[in-house]
Amino acid sequence: MAAGKVIVLEDNFNAVRNAVSGEMLLDAAMAGGNVIEGHAKINASKGGTEHLNIRTGALVNSINTSKGKKTKTYAEADIGTNIIYARIHELGGIIKGAFGMVGMLVHMPARPYLRPAIDENEKDIRGAVEAEIWRNLNKATR
Repeated sequence: MAAGKVIVLEDNFNAVRNAVSGEMLLDAAMAGGNVIEGHAKINASKGGTEHLNIRTGALVNSINTSKGKKTKTYAEADIGTNIIYARIHELGGIIKGAFGMVGMLVHMPARPYLRPAIDENEKDIRGAVEAEIWRNLNKATR
């Protein structure tokens, strides 16, 4: 056996058990959420007829990741926006009385920016979550 520090397996188990907590899981969820946020901003900033018509950049600038629910064994990050028109762009729908015209119905096609950020980047999201978990585990077992 090489000279140096003797690592007791039980010590590592205890360190890992303590490290895998709600706070560490929240860090991991936030890492994945930040990947989604970045891609949602890219998607929302695309121009062209099939994408959002960018006028002010308010929607793009409002997309953010925040800490969600957390327990000892569960954590989530919230990714979204507080812009009132964000949902109609993401999902599409009918706008009643659009543009100040009473009785007028306007069909707004879906121009999703958030769902594709998740669907098209699952590998990167998973990688960010895993990297954060490994970072915390390595820190705990040193």
